[in-house]
Amino acid sequence: MSDTEKSSNSMVALEKARKPYLFQPGQSGNPLGRPKSRQCLTSAMRAMMDEVTETSEGKKFTYAELVARATVKLALQGNSTALKEVWDRMDGKIAVELDLGESEIHLHFGADDNKL
Repeated sequence: MSDTEKSSNSMVALEKARKPYLFQPGQSGNPLGRPKSRQCLTSAMRAMMDEVTETSEGKKFTYAELVARATVKLALQGNSTALKEVWDRMDGKIAVELDLGESEIHLHFGADDNKL
């Protein structure tokens, strides 16, 4: 058997082996879709942020308050990422103007600026 015949036979065998596993035209690869019972991570985190927990000193805080306190503490320790996050949350992001030259489009971004 020549190399060409071997190659041709192996391609046919490969196609036959793959055929049952390929998606058929018009058929979904996931016909049932995302499981309904599964909660997305963002929803779970939002729900958890409202939960109240008790610290070792007996004080009660929501997880959102604890995250805020931890971020401010890191900022006070000199963590630049935490500091930027605190500033952005308190004063809004720094206004940035993007001028595209002669075009009519001028974009302004910032907490005080509501126009595009």
